[in-house]
Amino acid sequence: MLALAALLVAFAPPLRPTPPIHSLAHAARPALRTSHLVAVEMSPPPTFREWLKEWLPLGDVKAKATAFADKNFFLVGLVAVVGLAALIPGFGSAGGPLRPGLTVGWGATCGIFLLAGLGLPTSELAAAAVRVKEHTLIQGFSLGLIPLFTLGFVRVLAPLNAAVGSVLPGGVLDGLLALAALPTTVNMCVALTRSAGGSEALAIFNAVIGNLLGVFVTPALLLYLLGRESTIAFVAVFSKLCLKVLLPLCVGQLLRPVIGKATLASNKKKLGRTSECLLLLTVFSTFCDTFVRGFALPPAAFAALLAVVATWHVSLYTAAWFFGGLVMPTAADRVAYGFCSTHKSLALGLPLLRVVFSGDSRLALLITPLLVQHPFQLFFGSALVPRLTEIVAADKEKGA
Repeated sequence: MLALAALLVAFAPPLRPTPPIHSLAHAARPALRTSHLVAVEMSPPPTFREWLKEWLPLGDVKAKATAFADKNFFLVGLVAVVGLAALIPGFGSAGGPLRPGLTVGWGATCGIFLLAGLGLPTSELAAAAVRVKEHTLIQGFSLGLIPLFTLGFVRVLAPLNAAVGSVLPGGVLDGLLALAALPTTVNMCVALTRSAGGSEALAIFNAVIGNLLGVFVTPALLLYLLGRESTIAFVAVFSKLCLKVLLPLCVGQLLRPVIGKATLASNKKKLGRTSECLLLLTVFSTFCDTFVRGFALPPAAFAALLAVVATWHVSLYTAAWFFGGLVMPTAADRVAYGFCSTHKSLALGLPLLRVVFSGDSRLALLITPLLVQHPFQLFFGSALVPRLTEIVAADKEKGA
């Protein structure tokens, strides 16, 4: 054993003596200092622009913002035009430089239906024309269930309003009943349905049918709900519908073979964006009028009315959405059902109510719910468009 140990010691490599700790530290300092100097010489400090790109990737932010705006074009545009209307309300109000009676009342409305005629295959319009069941369900909800629901809603609301000191004047509650008797919008329900990817043909037919029915049904509903009789000039309403809706729609249909299916298909997104821009122009004018006209209510009463109208409309839309899921075959039809059955027309309603309640000292209060409802239904419907688009797309993928 002693011999083996001696042999190992003899052939083992010599070991260096371990230097003291302070010597190691001293020896390491120059090396560290030297490597630091080399690093500084090889990599100069970043410039401010390089630092900004590293910590604030402007390219990514811009790309994400662009993608978000493209995906939510209408919603972003809605916020922008409402803000613009608040800044320059006189520009787009009645009598303003925009001249909304022509640019919006005729131009935007005719443009929306011209684009609808261009984008819709004639076969889809023909198929929608004979969907009597769907038309009956939509008009039944709009001119049947909504007035009945509103009558019960007001009867529940009246004692609550009295209990809190009659925050809402009585004329406002009657105005809510008058609002319920009105037909659907002419172009808003169509444009929102199109933006959400819904059944545009179904919406077009119900916009026309609803306003023609409103000529006869609305006076009867006003008599039942408020004890007011009125006659609407059927010829005037019908001629406006023909000129603003049917004529542009037919022109669009006639232009389809001239332009060509391939060209229309390749420009489908541009046509849709143009239609949305026309709707945004209408929203801008509506809010300009709202900000200029104001409301015949003190702030507390206006806030209460806004809450009431919002609750009323959201409740009706929710009911229409779920009911539409039971009776409509596709999500696209369900979208059209939701918008067409719950919207109420300012274009027909405002002049009608002014005629019906002419000479009534409460006229300003009676029309206030309609003035609140119109911009609210636009804002609420526009906010739903991105989500409804996803639902329609998912339903189409599922059915494919």
